[in-house]
Amino acid sequence: MVSGNGVRPFTVFISSAQTEFQTLRRTLKTRIDNERFVDERIMRGILIEDERGDVIPEDIKREIDGCSIYVGVFGRQKSDWTIAEYREARARDLPALVYQIKRKRGRGRPRAVERRGRKSDVQNFLDEEIKPQGIRIRGPYRSEEALEEAVMLDLAWQVSDSVKEAALVRKTIHRGLSSM
Repeated sequence: MVSGNGVRPFTVFISSAQTEFQTLRRTLKTRIDNERFVDERIMRGILIEDERGDVIPEDIKREIDGCSIYVGVFGRQKSDWTIAEYREARARDLPALVYQIKRKRGRGRPRAVERRGRKSDVQNFLDEEIKPQGIRIRGPYRSEEALEEAVMLDLAWQVSDSVKEAALVRKTIHRGLSSM
């Protein structure tokens, strides 16, 4: 997608358990799609389910190949697809913004897993695969609204960092060419 001025937006791959975060996913996509810089929309959100019905590995690879930034949201439900999407994004060295949401539970006794102090499968994945790669896990957030605001702010910073990095690469290449 190219705007009227020829500006190609940053594409943001939004990854999470679809059933757990269905509303949040749609809301984030809408916010990202409508984010403006001066008079141009500079970002576009990608939800894999928008492309086809069922998620298949080829869809993940194709969409991540075209993306600039990965946003992963992890909650209670372990999703093999979310983990596969994260791994594809890292294999392509995409900047990864990873978030954890832990909603407050109602009154009463904690779940049996919480009483015993065992980590959830999601927490194990975050601790064993994401943290060792030096990726900051933001949160835990207690509400989708707070997480949504954090994602939008972090995306602005990430786009800024990406522009600075691209400028540095161009300067380095230019210096190398001019010294020949």
